[in-house]
Amino acid sequence: MPSSSHPRAGAQLASSIFFGLLLGVTLLAAGCTDDTAPPTALESVPEEVDPPAVKLTADQRIRQEMQHVDPSLDGWSTEELEGAASSRLHELQESLNGSDPLKASDFADWVTEEFWCSPLVPEHTEGTQQASGLRTRVDKPAEQRREGAKGLAHSVTELRQAFADAGAVRLHTKIIAVEPESNNAYESTVLVQVWADSPDGSPIQENGTWVAGWSWPDREQPPRLTHLELIESSAAQAEQQFFSDCTEAVIGHTKAWTEQLLRGTDDWCARIDVAAQMNQYAHNGITVGDFDGDGLEDLYVLQSGGLPNLLFRQLPDGTAEEVAGELGLDWLDEHRAALLVDLDNDGTRELVITARRSVLIARRGTSGRYFVVSELATPDGYSIAAADYDEDGLLDLYVCGYQPPLDILPTPYHDALNGAKNALYKNRGKLRFENYTRSTGLDVDNGRFSFAATWIDYDDDGDQDLYVANDFGRNNLFMNEEGRFVDVAGEAGVEDMAAGMGISWSDYDADGDMDLYVSNMFSSAGNRIAYQRQFQVDSTEDTRSAFQRHARGNSLFANQGDGSFLDATESSGTWMGRWAWGAQFVDFDNDGREDIFVPNGFMTNERTNDL
Repeated sequence: MPSSSHPRAGAQLASSIFFGLLLGVTLLAAGCTDDTAPPTALESVPEEVDPPAVKLTADQRIRQEMQHVDPSLDGWSTEELEGAASSRLHELQESLNGSDPLKASDFADWVTEEFWCSPLVPEHTEGTQQASGLRTRVDKPAEQRREGAKGLAHSVTELRQAFADAGAVRLHTKIIAVEPESNNAYESTVLVQVWADSPDGSPIQENGTWVAGWSWPDREQPPRLTHLELIESSAAQAEQQFFSDCTEAVIGHTKAWTEQLLRGTDDWCARIDVAAQMNQYAHNGITVGDFDGDGLEDLYVLQSGGLPNLLFRQLPDGTAEEVAGELGLDWLDEHRAALLVDLDNDGTRELVITARRSVLIARRGTSGRYFVVSELATPDGYSIAAADYDEDGLLDLYVCGYQPPLDILPTPYHDALNGAKNALYKNRGKLRFENYTRSTGLDVDNGRFSFAATWIDYDDDGDQDLYVANDFGRNNLFMNEEGRFVDVAGEAGVEDMAAGMGISWSDYDADGDMDLYVSNMFSSAGNRIAYQRQFQVDSTEDTRSAFQRHARGNSLFANQGDGSFLDATESSGTWMGRWAWGAQFVDFDNDGREDIFVPNGFMTNERTNDL
């Protein structure tokens, strides 16, 4: 794993590239002027003066920084080990899907002479729950010790047999910690998922945590295991398949699906110029609502600049047709978020949508087509939240900003305050709005890289409070005090200093008050690196702790009913959601208890040599 994949190195690499380009342009410009003449007399320069620094071009600076992609050149032997060990663990996939009996000779080059391992399936179940066709259990690892390659073959065979009646078995591992033990010896913590489909098509999944020791004296050879131990295990098996992909059944017949959505963003980025606002890193959202007033919910899909937004109108038979052009909503600009809400209390919903430098409000005319009636200036609108914060009977709008106009980098990375400004727009009636950010106290701490906001009466006092999730730093909880807001996130215990992406509220513990789940980024590289002694050696303990928290992942906060929250993340096991986005509470199995659905992932472009 490249060292630039962890928070510190990634930020430094991006920062160096940006400022290197800026400096390179400055140096080139300076070379074209005659404002400063070079010295003409050598004797005017003292002999002891160091030679002038070499002036690097922007390209040279970028090449210099890219040397740090190789962790072996940057002093991170643990990251070298992670890459090699991950490749070795990936090879276990073949052993799990094979049919030939496993023998000690199959693993002879995997282990050292002193190798030992535990069983990789648990000894017995500590607790089982059954609900709505889903059976879950928490297991107790077996307290056994097996020696040598024969012991490893035995343990892998048992793991294979646990899925003997299933189809193809898939193994996924993530190394989340690496500790050097001595010269060329390491110990790693590995998150493990093994899953497959049973003969009836229902899925089965085993989750576990392994501790693996490695010996790696020869970098030309793969590392060998010194020990492998299962320390934690749980499992889930569904009696039926709860969800199925119905996309093609609903919209597969439309040209929008076959000619646009199936191609993928990377394909369109090669065809549409950035001048059309095509953005490979765009965060385009969707909204659901009845756009045409027929009583059926429709789906509005925002696309990156240069591609038209899409409106899939639901038909009575459950399929949908694409009608954005018919309703005047096939806009080509880059849009990030949209809401369909009634802003003037006339019984018809307006469309609120963020563009790059404004928020547009469109209403539906008598012909059924939408037309823009208001445009609100905003630096870089990302998401929108609507509520009647001042209880005057009209919905007001809060808009999250993210990147400032100059596209500067978040500084400092873990607690940035140089992002775009968020804005509160008070509804004045007749679809007119006024910026009330400063007069309501929401301009305090207003320079975060904000991704999402939600209105919620978290303290149950009858008015709407506001929670804001921020990337690159701490979040805000603005308590509503008769129309003015005070940030109480710190004292309430929900600053959640991380890479905030999404927010969801629900009473998950059924104690009568609303609890909070925040989706962030989980980083296995960040977890490995941020806890090592050589990381941020010149920083304070608070700064190092902030980076460690930044890599942990999602957060679950239990409302204590007194204005404060308890961080229940680790006790509930809800932290690891990968690179998470807008996670949501939802009771998917209708058992009366709130579950959490976590969308995750990032770009998965195909590798190509075509520049």
